[in-house]
Amino acid sequence: MQTIDIKNLSFSYGNIEVFDNLNLSISEGCFTTVLGKNGSGKTTLAHILSGNLKYNGDILFFNKPFKGNNVAFIDDISEYDSYDLVMNILIKEASGLKKSEIRNKIFNISVEFNFSKCLDRGFNSLSFIEKKLVVLGSYLIKKEKLLILDNFFEGFDNKLKKDVLKKLRRFGKKEKITIISFTNDSEELLYADSIIIIGDGKVLLKGSKRKVLENAEVFEQYDLELPFVVSLSDKLKFYDLIDKIYFDEKKLVDDLWQ
Repeated sequence: MQTIDIKNLSFSYGNIEVFDNLNLSISEGCFTTVLGKNGSGKTTLAHILSGNLKYNGDILFFNKPFKGNNVAFIDDISEYDSYDLVMNILIKEASGLKKSEIRNKIFNISVEFNFSKCLDRGFNSLSFIEKKLVVLGSYLIKKEKLLILDNFFEGFDNKLKKDVLKKLRRFGKKEKITIISFTNDSEELLYADSIIIIGDGKVLLKGSKRKVLENAEVFEQYDLELPFVVSLSDKLKFYDLIDKIYFDEKKLVDDLWQ
């Protein structure tokens, strides 16, 4: 089933056209990463799908007209302000669950997504990254059907970013949450089920990770970077040192040493 089905979407800021008859669909439970340069329209699309902008055209949400409900949108967390304990905040967010389930679910998700040590602290005492993880956790606890992230992983160190991306992808599949992550960072493409490349207000490429990342010419044409391991393996493949594109650096090194 399609979570999102966009048909003939058009949008302009005054006389500046961003989209003209954009068509796009995203499957349920799929972790989709959307890559594009500044000005490509990706942030505008994120805000449209979060219900924050009016548009022309049709968007279907599980085959029904899109109303912006059951959608979690995380971009600028500076608007989040609370002196409450994190645990109390999460309990409020989980109000739709049975009382017997709430604390157990909060604990499990906080451990999974690296913020369990924050539960007995005030939200405003947390670091910027800790706040991001808590906000993410609050939406995962509520189990919204669609989670939209806009440059969410800016400021994360590489190790934490990889860890959270892997766990988020796995969690989304298990709970049937559709996740769309909009980013400028091509390294995040390695952790997606599906990749969308947008530019000039249109979809340049869409498909599985392998299908998209093997189209190096499109990345070059639109001045977009490939993930490092893909770029490196593409060069090695050109010189017949390997015979395929790699998405894992360790696997690439191991195979080269054989």
